Amino acid sequence: MKISKRKRLVTFLVIVSLLLIGIYSLYPRGPQENWSGSGSGEVVIEIPPGVNLTKVGEILEEAGVVEESYFFAIATYDRPDATKIQPGRYVMALRMGSDNAIDRLLDPANRRSLKVVLPEGMRLSQSVMKLASALKVDSKLVMASIKRLEQGELTIKLPSYSLGSAEGFLYPATYTFDDNVKIDQVIETIIERFNQAAVTTDLVTQAKKLGFSPREILTMASLAESESAPADFGKVVRVILNRLKEPMPLQFDSTINYALETTKLLFTKDEFNINSPYNTYRFPGLPPGPINSPGEQAIAAVLNPAAGDWLYFVSTNPNAGITKFASSYSEFLKYRAEFQNWYRENN
Repeated sequence: MKISKRKRLVTFLVIVSLLLIGIYSLYPRGPQENWSGSGSGEVVIEIPPGVNLTKVGEILEEAGVVEESYFFAIATYDRPDATKIQPGRYVMALRMGSDNAIDRLLDPANRRSLKVVLPEGMRLSQSVMKLASALKVDSKLVMASIKRLEQGELTIKLPSYSLGSAEGFLYPATYTFDDNVKIDQVIETIIERFNQAAVTTDLVTQAKKLGFSPREILTMASLAESESAPADFGKVVRVILNRLKEPMPLQFDSTINYALETTKLLFTKDEFNINSPYNTYRFPGLPPGPINSPGEQAIAAVLNPAAGDWLYFVSTNPNAGITKFASSYSEFLKYRAEFQNWYRENN
């Protein structure tokens, strides 16, 4: 009986050995993928956010990019950089080798995306046109999404201190989206970026310490953004604070331009008298809200303004970004004359 069991065991081991020898003869280094190289043709695949590399392999196999997800998984073991593959839509070839597929997914040039650049200091109306151009849609569709945002109908919400207005909250930055992104997703991403900046700058707490609301901080930042180059933001903010303390009307041309929806350097008497709450020549204090979307530097300047007793400033050479600050009215008149001379020579 013992001999019979031993014979069966020996027979079994012989069979297993023969099978292993047979497999090794077919696959001396393990199973090998038949597809190799950079492939041919073109197909667009989409990697959703949050998926692992195993799922990426399955997506590639289903699209005919790689032969089997199994081979792709093996390739990723020897490629630590494969973990850097990002979600998005990619243009891939068909019948690619797994290593080649990884290389292609890591190359940003193969990602189907669009870039949206919102510069600092853009009014809401300007940002809408910029977004419409980048997304290749009618500006009315972008404005409709903004309205949904202001009415609280999007997933990402405006902060309560926005008072239901998106002006000042389309955060200036460079954004990258998939080429098939929806307009609402774009707007939500931009507002989410503002919310992140508000946390980073501790906007709510810092505003309270300074005796202002977050909305007033953004309003002052937007004025500095419109009135000067970044190097002078802190001084412009100090002029605002000094005039509010006096009290003196701000008398900022940027707010007249906002009310008129213009970008002029000189105004007529009627324009100076426009009946708008944004007319800081007629109405004291800050305007009702931001007049553009200020960037990080302008917000930081309001939270940490320069020290000084200035009450006036004049852009004596707007083309060169030269702004001069004055503590007295006589000094202001001198700088205004410099601007007038510049204007006559350049217009």
